[in-house]
Amino acid sequence: MLLCFGSLSMYAQNETLPVNVPDYNKPKLFSDLPDKFPVDVKTLEPLFDVEEGKLVNIRLTGPFNYHGTVVSRSNTQNLSVRSVVIKSINRQGAVLTFTRTQNTDGTYSYIGRILSHKHSDAFEIEEEKGQYLLVKKHLYDIFNE
Repeated sequence: MLLCFGSLSMYAQNETLPVNVPDYNKPKLFSDLPDKFPVDVKTLEPLFDVEEGKLVNIRLTGPFNYHGTVVSRSNTQNLSVRSVVIKSINRQGAVLTFTRTQNTDGTYSYIGRILSHKHSDAFEIEEEKGQYLLVKKHLYDIFNE
């Protein structure tokens, strides 16, 4: 009887988790760039071999140079998946994540994003009709807080 009364009076995890409400009024970081433009992923391949801490300068399209520091990269021994993360110097707060995966037929597929948690716009690499494009997205179309 004492055990039943004791278990009924106990409670666990009564706290509710805080809900982050999206801030749709964040400033734009890429307002000077088009909504969509082609990107040659082959020119980004050398990024996989850049050591952490090194500076890089990438021309993504005519007016869009991405300057940054390599902050992380995947294990160089694993050739089926290669990834690199570059923190921007010229687009404050932006981070580029670029990944190459090897398909079963030996070809490669690419994914990537450039985003900043402090801004409302972002870019995502998408394949369209065999060509890779950088497509502008709203930050909350990519993820939820």
